[in-house]
This record gives sequence, C-alpha cells and structure tokens, in this order.
Amino acid sequence: MKVFSILIPGLILIAVPPLAAANWWVETTQEDFVDGSYNSTLYAADTGVAEDGAVQMIHWRDIDKDGNLDLVISNNRSRDTLDPGPAYHAYHYDTRTFVDSLFSYNGSGNLIVDYDNDDNLDVVLSAYDDALGATNINSRVYYGPGFDSASAKTFLTNQAMAVSAADLDKDGDLDLVFSNYAGGNASIYYQGTAAPQNLACANNCGNAIADLDKDGNPDIVLAGLQAIIYYGPDFTSNDVIAGIDSLTDVTAADFNGNDTLDLVFSAWGDFAYIVFGPDYTTVLELSTTESRGVSVADLNRDDELDIVFSNLAPPGMVYYGPDYGTTRILMTHSAMGNVIGDFDGNRTLDICFCNWAEDDTFDTYSYIYLGPDFILYDSVLTHGAHISTTTDAGNPYDRSGTEIYVSSIFDAEDSVEWDSVLYTTVIPFGSGFILEVQTGNVPDPDTTWSEWLQVADVDTLPDSLASRYIRYRATFSTDFLQAPRLEEVAISYPSEGDVAPENIISPLPEDVTRCDTRILIVQVRNLGNAAETFPVHCLLDSLGTNRFDSTLMAVDVAPGDSAILIFGGMYCCPGETLWVITEFAGDTFPGNDTLFAHLGPVAIQERTQRYELEFEVSPASQGFSVDYTLPANERITLAVYDVTGRTVKVLDEGMQKAGRHSLAWDGRDSKGQLVSAGIYFVRLETQTITLSRKIVVVD
Repeated sequence: MKVFSILIPGLILIAVPPLAAANWWVETTQEDFVDGSYNSTLYAADTGVAEDGAVQMIHWRDIDKDGNLDLVISNNRSRDTLDPGPAYHAYHYDTRTFVDSLFSYNGSGNLIVDYDNDDNLDVVLSAYDDALGATNINSRVYYGPGFDSASAKTFLTNQAMAVSAADLDKDGDLDLVFSNYAGGNASIYYQGTAAPQNLACANNCGNAIADLDKDGNPDIVLAGLQAIIYYGPDFTSNDVIAGIDSLTDVTAADFNGNDTLDLVFSAWGDFAYIVFGPDYTTVLELSTTESRGVSVADLNRDDELDIVFSNLAPPGMVYYGPDYGTTRILMTHSAMGNVIGDFDGNRTLDICFCNWAEDDTFDTYSYIYLGPDFILYDSVLTHGAHISTTTDAGNPYDRSGTEIYVSSIFDAEDSVEWDSVLYTTVIPFGSGFILEVQTGNVPDPDTTWSEWLQVADVDTLPDSLASRYIRYRATFSTDFLQAPRLEEVAISYPSEGDVAPENIISPLPEDVTRCDTRILIVQVRNLGNAAETFPVHCLLDSLGTNRFDSTLMAVDVAPGDSAILIFGGMYCCPGETLWVITEFAGDTFPGNDTLFAHLGPVAIQERTQRYELEFEVSPASQGFSVDYTLPANERITLAVYDVTGRTVKVLDEGMQKAGRHSLAWDGRDSKGQLVSAGIYFVRLETQTITLSRKIVVVD
C-alpha cells in the first residue's frame, strides 16, 4: 500500500512568458455536442465524468476487442443439456467459433451496444417466454467485458421479439425499444427511468429507429399487424402506413437515392414491402414466403443497397438494387432472422441466416454464407435460432461505416480572424476521423459561406476564412469492429483590448539578498488589436502591509509592442512580494493581468489572475486529490512527473472551462502499475502559467 504526503506546499516552478490573449469556442460536454446535427446512429454521449462528453457511434461489434467481428445468436429452444451451451442461452461466436453463452429465456433478438458508456460493448437480449409459457418475463442487458449474470440489468417485457437502441431523449445515455408480440405495444425504456413508455401496436414483432421527418429527433417505426410511425421527441404523434399488414421486421435506408429515408418490411404471406419516403404512401411489393427478418447492405459493392430476407418457408432471398428485380436464392431451414457482417475478416460482407428448424436431437445449424459470391458457407451450432442482432449497423441512409456530425453555429459577434483549431479524438485501429470547418458572415449557411476546409489538430486557419460565424463537421468511419469518438473541439480567435505585465526588469527578484532601496522598472505589453493607454499598478507587500504603492500610465502602446515604465526608488527586503497589475477596464482576457514575484535568493515569479490562481494537492485515503481553479477557459495539461522529468501519468489534458476542477491520482502510472517510493511532482500547465507541487510517495 502506498502512502502519500505533501513535502513542500509552496510553488516551485517559475511562470512562462505571457501568450497572446485569445478567446475560445470550446465544445467538450454532452450539452455542447447535443445541439449539433447528426443521424440517430450517432449520439452525444455522457461519459459520466463531470464536464466530459463525446460524439460517438452506437453500432460496433468487436465485443472482445481482438480485431474480429463477433456474432450473437438468440435461441428459442429449451433442453436440459445443450452443446455448446446450456438451455435458454444466446450464443456468442468469434471468427465463427463458439466463445460463450448468455442466459435468456427463449431468446427472440439481441443487440450489441455500449449501453453504459464505459467503452466496452454490452449485449442486450430480448426474451419471448419461459419454460412454463409465461410471457411477462425479463429481457436483459449483460455488461461487458465480464458479462456477469449477477450484475445484468433486467427489463420487464411481454413476449419481446426485438430490441433497438438510440438516445431518444438526447440526455447522453442510450435508451432501449423492445417490440412486444403480446400486450399490444412496444416499450421504451429510458435509461435511468424504471417504468417504460408504451407505444400501441398489436403483435409488434420488430422496430427501427431513424429520423424520418428530418426534425433532428429520432422517430420509431413499429412492425406488427400494422406499420406505425411514432414521431419524436415525445412519441405521442403517429401515422399508420396504409396498404401493408402482418409485418415481422423493419429497417430504414435510402433505397432510391433521393436523400430521404425509406422503409423495408418483412411480412407473413407472399410479399415483403419497400415503402418510400417522405410521405410513405408509395409501396413496392417484393415476392417472399412468410419472411421473418430483413437486413440491408451493399453486398456487391456497386454503390446500391441490397436487401436480404429470411423466410420461414425456405429459401432465403437477396434482392439486388437499384431496381430489386434481380434475386439470389440461398438455402436456409426456416430462417427466423439474418445479420450481415464481415465474419471471416476478408473485407467482404457475409450473411448469417439464423435457422429455426431442428432435427430429432433438437440441434439446428445457422448458416454463414461467405461473400462476395455467397457460394461457400459455414455452419454454426444453434438451437432454434430465432434472430441474431436485430439492428442494421451503419449510416441509416447508405448502411456504410461513415457517419457525419455537423456542429451548431458559433457567433463571435464580429468579424474575426480565426486562429487555432484543437481537437481530441479516440481513433481505434480500423476506424478514421476527419474534421472540417466552414465560416460565413450570415447566421444561416448559404452560398456566401466558405467551402468546407479540412484541418488537422493544432492547425491555424487561413486569413481568408475571417468571418463572424463558424461551424465544424466531423466525419467518422469504421469497419464496425471498433468506432472512433470525438471528445473535444476548441477554436481560438484573437481577443480585442488585452494588456499584460511581461517582466520585472529591476530589481531582479533573486538579487534582493538584503534590505535596500532599488530602482523599480517593469515591462508591459499590448496583446490586443489596437493601440491602448492603460494604468500599471505596482504594490510591495510585506506580511500584509503595503510598503510601496504606485501607478504609472503606459501611453499609446501599439498592438504587439511593449512599454518600459520606471517607477523610481523602492525600499524592499527579502521575503516580500512585489505585484505588477495592468488595470485596464477594456481588457477581455484578465487571466494575464497580474505578475508577482517573491523577493529573495530563492525567488519565485508567477503570473496569475488578480493575485492568485488556485492549485491545491491534498492527501487522500487512496492517493491524493488535485484541485485547481481557472479564471478563464484555457487549454491545460495536468500530469505527474518523476525527479528525472519523465512523465509518469497525464491526469487531465485539453481545453477546460473557467471554474473549479477536482480529480484524484491513485499512485499508478500510465500502465496501471503502482509507482515506487520517492519524490514526484504534480504540474499544472496553462496558457499563461506553469505551477508545480512536490510530493513524496512512501511504501
């Protein structure tokens, strides 16, 4: 066990020279990101850390993060003993090899999502009934990476047939929609709310979530005796799609390329249906035989969407876009669902049909047809497979792995020359990220706005983009193994009217070794955009008593220039503190207005906001706590270093808002190992100052 104590409570590192003042537009919290424009397959996530949010994809499928796509198949048959898993279980396959099983009564569907926002995929299992035929039973969420049944979260459902996820109320947490075959409704379970919101739909077998009316809110489509669209955000308004019934599944995509989402339904009987948006009155019938599931993807890479139907009466069928007149027949055995993905890792899409029919040993085998030609197939042991993952992954328009987020528009209140662009992302292997900016001088983007300009982190924007308004566009891409996320964007622009003390020329603080009269000379600088005249106030503090107090004017200092002011004789002694303050009423960046120096042989000189930037390190039961208060929005780095200057662990990094911030260090390095006993430094670096605390770790 490590014990932490503070060795020296004072500051031990001198300040860096002043930086040019800047204003910042910062987006880093869930509240910052949620007002952007994005599909329902993205969301502005609440990471659970104060003032910390992210934009991230909902659907990715490498559960164990081994670089292979995982497959979960729900089973709808019961036996006392099953190989490879016990009765009432969903089966988890990796590279078509059985991994483990998760308990679920007569499984009817499943979903792979990071439900609790911890960067580990979880598995949601919908349940149809139990061994006694009871229908009001629990569906479950198993939390990764451990999938411990004791910690699984339960949801009361009624012959649940399918489940989908999205952040329906835009609070940063994923919500679940269960389709209930019994009870006449679907159930929305909002995360953090115990009781569901029910949406009427008799014999509801499937659902899809997408923003059909393009109002920025996810809508819910239910497939049952009728097709019903419930409109977000409150889902009290709905439309019934005429002319189709007895539906078993639904998914959304843009089949005719008109930038409007269409719907495709599987159905009992001899036909499935494509219903075209935006009015959902035009219907195209596709011949099937009691189709029980539907998935959509560009299987043959011709930039057209293809549709896969699982038929209870064999075989399965593929309809190829764009006209859906060409079909492909694939043998199945009473398929009750299908899922598309690259299951063999060869960069082409495969199709898994979940076969329900069984032999006299209760064994069934689901078939994985290997792309791109779907001639060869592999089989995986299941037991009455009754649906695999029930939500198509990818962009709802083209079902690709590319998603776009467009931010809200920031108003600088005047035309400015935009400066630096900083952003923080997490980009796993196999995924990608691009950031672009666009500017204009009218509040609503039109043809007068600039073209989108791609930028890298820490890029400086060209003067040609000078404007009053700005926004950014983030493009995410994934191979569906893991997904990138955006954690912060910060764009700076010069502030007007900023002045700051720059240096104490005389006396040099370390030269004050005895009491004496010395000539006080200070240097100040105009960091703003126009010439300024401003007062410079010097104070000498001796144990709370002002021994020297004088003000001079810096006159007509040009932008970027400095001025040297001679205050004359000042009697000073070691141990006293000299303050230099620029008292300019029009200063838009007060964080660099004050410079102070502790006089004496071991002199410390710092710049701070109006006398003090708070930075505290305190012992705690499991390490120690670090608290700091910023006077303004600033980009910071807070890290622990050893005596050689090596970085032990970065505790916090990025743009932070003004105010108090608290976090803890448990004595572990960046690899999670406990550090050895010795002396360490906790250092806070901002745009205007660097502060350190010295600590001792004792075994």
